[in-house]
Order: sequence, then structure tokens, then C-alpha cells
Amino acid sequence: MKKFINQFSAGLKNNILVFLAFPFVWTSCARDNSLSSENSNISPNAAVRAAVTGTTKANIKLFSFTEVNDTNPLNNLNFTLKNSGKPLVDMVVLFSANINYDAATDKVFVSNNPNVQHLLTNRAKYLKPLQDKGIKVILSILGNHDRSGIANLSTARAKAFAQELKNTCDQYNLDGVFFDDEYSAYQTPPPSGFVTPSNNAAARLAYETKQAMPNKLVTVYVYSRTSSFPTAVDGVNAGSYVDYAIHDYGGSYDLASNYPGLSKSGMVMSSQEFNQGRYATAQALRNIVTKGYGGHMIFAMDPNRSNFTSGQLPALKLIAKELYGDELVYTNTPYSKDW
Repeated sequence: MKKFINQFSAGLKNNILVFLAFPFVWTSCARDNSLSSENSNISPNAAVRAAVTGTTKANIKLFSFTEVNDTNPLNNLNFTLKNSGKPLVDMVVLFSANINYDAATDKVFVSNNPNVQHLLTNRAKYLKPLQDKGIKVILSILGNHDRSGIANLSTARAKAFAQELKNTCDQYNLDGVFFDDEYSAYQTPPPSGFVTPSNNAAARLAYETKQAMPNKLVTVYVYSRTSSFPTAVDGVNAGSYVDYAIHDYGGSYDLASNYPGLSKSGMVMSSQEFNQGRYATAQALRNIVTKGYGGHMIFAMDPNRSNFTSGQLPALKLIAKELYGDELVYTNTPYSKDW
């Protein structure tokens, strides 16, 4: 997803508002790189996934990553399936909040730019209508050009940050988090309280987050140091604390070796990037169904963009047809950014 930000950030750089705490860098998920022990403190992820509202063909979940700097998340309400009557979208991911470091307190915290914070503060208007339709709302967590990141927290810092993530989800009634290891300014040697960036450290954060909020969704991007968690954390394999692993654009290889213990129902395949016109083929969508995978992702869907009629809408109709054997109903009531 990284190219998306490059197209827009230059024009917006000088207009970005001051953060509540630190500046937010408008970015997007990048590209792809190429665990099931028992632990009574962690809820089985299959049960958490099963609790996600919505019955679909092969129980496939559609993730819609929404760039909230310019897109109203309520646009996800525009699309339903004709026969089942359910929303096309199962999960809306707010892209993106950040992980930042506060030198004054020596703590890592969740920072929100004004766009993210407005949606959270006004959740009754922008988020609750989605959840009322059975759509889950997930907060993305992205690096933000300082020493902190998804993949370099010590165990103690990971536990503390996981608790803050829980507090954030509880405060705004969110359904989980998404981890994207990009745009951190990792330091070498690592400062006190941080470790050398690694997949193992990223896995530790995901594990501690599931420990802190076992009934919430913990999702990761198949990119950089969240691309695989092959080593068990405290004897627990990734399949016990990662609910969904979301492939980068076009990625479709099986993730069983990346996240030991993760079932196919937790693998999100052949993602699309609507702003760039990177659409999935009918065959790629059919493969999700025939091979028994559990999800698909779209990024930057917005009826207000110039390519909506020519590109996005046909792609959404194809998703309805191939993933769900249904017909798309578009209400044609786009929501503009009104804040």
C-alpha cells in the first residue's frame, strides 16, 4: 500500500494539522515479504473469528481499509448483497493511528491525527452505524518516524502498550487492532527499553495484545517484520494470538508456515488497492473460495473518487459475484468528508 501515500502526501504535507501529541504521517500499507500451543490466558482465535457478525459464502470476510484523512468510513454502508441482505463489507479498518514515544514520560503511546481523533470522538456518528449493521471497526497502528515501532518494544514496553491498546478499544468501543510495521525510525543500538527490530519482537506485541484483550481481534499485515511469526512466544504459536494475517496486494500464497497454527479462515488473500487501480481478477477471487481461505481486502474504496464508476464499482460487483455468489446493491448515496 506504500505507493498510495506517495501520490498524495506531497500535496498534503504542508497542510497536515498539528497532532494531538505527535505529527501523523499519512501512509498506507506496503508490499509483502515473504503458532498451536495451549494457553488458558488466550482465547482460541477460531472462536473470536466465529463471533464476527456476518454469514457469507465460505464465511469469507471482506476487509475495507479506509484512508480516513480524506474518506468518510460511512461509505462502507453503501454496499449490500441482494439475496442475503448483508453488508458487503465485514470489517472496516481505520487507517491509521500511530505508535509514538513520549520522551518526557519515557512511554510509548497511541497517537491520533485530527482525522482519526475526530472519528473516535464522534463514534456515535461515524462508527456506531457501521457496528449496528454488524460491521466490525478495527484501528490500524502504524509507525510514525520516531524510535518506537511495532517491532522493537521490550517485553515490558509491549505489555504496557498492549494495555494502552486495550484502553483505547474499550474507550471507543472498537473491535480490535491491525499492526503495520512501517515508517518507524528504529535506532541502532536500541535505546533503553527497546530491542533490535525483529519479527520476534513484533510477535511479542501481538501476543501481549491478545493477552490484554482476548475477545478483540488482533490482525497483522504480511509485510516487513509482521510478515511471519515462526517462533513461539512463551510457548504459544501465532495461530493462537493472530486472528487474521492480511496479504499485501496480490499476495496469495498460503501463510501456514508464516504463522504456525493459523487456520485458512484467518488468511486474507489477493488484496486490492482501489486508488491505484490494482484490482483482483475473477480467478484470484475464485481461488479464495475454492482453496478455503477466510478473507479478502480492499484499500481506498471511496465513491467520491474519479475512478469509482469505471474501476471500483465493477471490482465490488465482481467481489459480490465471485466470493458470495450474490449481486451487489449500491445505494448511490456517497458520504463526503464532513469534518
